[in-house]
Amino acid sequence: MVETLMQLTVRDILQRPLFQKAETIASEEALNRTVRWVHIMEVTQIGKLLSGNELILSTGIGWHDDEELSLSFLRQLIDSGASGLCIELGTYTKKPSDAMIELAKRENFPLLFFHEEVRYIDITQDLHAYFIHQHHRMVYELEALSTKLNQLLLSGKGIMPLLKLLHHTTGTQVAFFPLNAEAEFVPHMPKAKADSFYEQWIYGEMFATPDLKRGLAHRPILALDHLFADLLLQSEQELSEFQVLALDRCATAIAQEMMRTKYMEERRRYKDEMWVTDWLSGKHAEKEVREYISSIKPAAKLYGLTVCVFRLSLKLAEWKEGEELLIQKNMVARAIFEGEGYFLLPAILHDHIVFVLIDQMKQLKWKDRLLRAIDRLRKTEHNPDSALFAGTFGIGKYVTDLSRAKEGYESARETVAIQTDIGSLSSPFFNDLHTYRIISGLKKTGMLPALIEEYIGPLARYDQEKNGQLLKTLKVFLSLSGSKQDTAKELFIVRQTLYHRLEKIASLLGDDYLVADKRLAIELALNAYEYTHGAIQ
Repeated sequence: MVETLMQLTVRDILQRPLFQKAETIASEEALNRTVRWVHIMEVTQIGKLLSGNELILSTGIGWHDDEELSLSFLRQLIDSGASGLCIELGTYTKKPSDAMIELAKRENFPLLFFHEEVRYIDITQDLHAYFIHQHHRMVYELEALSTKLNQLLLSGKGIMPLLKLLHHTTGTQVAFFPLNAEAEFVPHMPKAKADSFYEQWIYGEMFATPDLKRGLAHRPILALDHLFADLLLQSEQELSEFQVLALDRCATAIAQEMMRTKYMEERRRYKDEMWVTDWLSGKHAEKEVREYISSIKPAAKLYGLTVCVFRLSLKLAEWKEGEELLIQKNMVARAIFEGEGYFLLPAILHDHIVFVLIDQMKQLKWKDRLLRAIDRLRKTEHNPDSALFAGTFGIGKYVTDLSRAKEGYESARETVAIQTDIGSLSSPFFNDLHTYRIISGLKKTGMLPALIEEYIGPLARYDQEKNGQLLKTLKVFLSLSGSKQDTAKELFIVRQTLYHRLEKIASLLGDDYLVADKRLAIELALNAYEYTHGAIQ
């Protein structure tokens, strides 16, 4: 731990030669107040003249004969965060009032009295020289720390040596909270104490206001505009400026180390994409899948999986440095999905970005978690020119048999294809498509036009020729379970008009159009019509 960690306190100042004869009224807590500057002040209205931690020198010329004004002056010093008040007794102030002394004691604010004449210019020169010297020392030590951090980064030994160096430099408790990994403490904490410490910390939530006086400082570890970890310092005493600046430098170094490590891991996984491609083609059995995933992430839970497919608006090769861009995006995506309980395996197939998402939480609100992750991922893409996840996406079946990833992939692609026909869905899950899946299958076989023509073709032609609104009437009528009163109300027409339309529908489709089997086919045809022509108006 370097010398510059020693902050000058009121107690330290009393040991300096010019303060040897000073009388002090101060508690132990008051003597421990930090002093960062010294300032002569005779005005009685302080306002915003102070920044905090100043030792104030005064003769009392402005307030000595007015008790109310003297108390106001002292209260302003306390509220401004001053470190203490030195008063020269004699020419102007013979003795501070009892009320001033009582207020200072109550607020643990130190009062220093000079009973002999003292040159304030000598005090300011002495202390300012000390502060300036300390500042130069701090700059020197910070440069030395930066050099050591760079050397550790080049050694490739990981994050722990960086944390140990931060502890050695600051002399504080260091706590490191990486996303979805065990916390690290330097020096080591017993498990019970570490668990208690961790419970007081919610990952990803910064303290509302850093409390340096309480000995607590925090820095987020950011890379690619995404939070990957949190770094904390904790001390029994107020943290110094040097300790906070050392925390800043170490946080930057850790971000660089995490970025380097994750980039190398992602590049290796990128090269393994062929395995994932074969898996999505159905070429790997359950045992092979489990062995492969265990080899890359031993702690991974294999409760089930789903596949998410993003359609690319351009081929990735058309982007400059497309591979590098994808690796960076995958790093961020991996962190986000892991935060929502999914282990991610990415691939590029047929101009689609494919995410195989292995559930770590036994289907617990799996849809909500997945949509939340995708929303967070899209919000990280600030540049539309390099956005990979802004287009249509689809989410396939959830399967518990890992060898069935092919089904998840194909159903996700089907969900994307359906949205190409009907537009983006608010819930783009294959399991929620229902009749759309049947209609899509009929479209592939070429049977869709025949279905529409057979069951509602006459109505469509009648509407085109006479604007009879029979399709809309039938759609509303069936959706309201055949309630004529509700249908008329929904369509804003009188019941007589509805009766006329229903008679026309029966004449065109047959009186049996409400028989269960035929009605089911007609409803499917109505959905198919909207699938191919847009919503019925």
